[in-house]
Amino acid sequence: MSSKLIIIVVSIFFISCNEDKLEPTVLTDGTYTGFFARSSPNAKYQASDVTLVIKGDTFEGGSSIQKYPAICKGTFERIGQKIEFKNSCMWTAEFDWSYILTGEFNISSDGEKIIISRSYGKDTYDTYTLIKQ
Repeated sequence: MSSKLIIIVVSIFFISCNEDKLEPTVLTDGTYTGFFARSSPNAKYQASDVTLVIKGDTFEGGSSIQKYPAICKGTFERIGQKIEFKNSCMWTAEFDWSYILTGEFNISSDGEKIIISRSYGKDTYDTYTLIKQ
């Protein structure tokens, strides 16, 4: 009986430690600046300077290259280690809509940097690297 209790206590300890490591990255109100880059082994993409302003569960922003990425404004929701952006702007059809900041992304923190990324499969990634100002 006591060995089962020890196993339960140790299991709870390890589970709680793992949950601490999975603490969600929080986007607090403020202005975040950094860069956006799409990467792929089959093409070369340039980086773009980006600004993202967070207020509550809303965002707005822009980039140094028009519609690369297309940020505009909208809302977002945290779901575990993911973040889902819902862009509320109207867009014209003359560009690749995969550059719009909308949909589900992974979110993590590397010290003071916030990394927001998603994969399109076949080794193609969009990555926003941001620092709060």
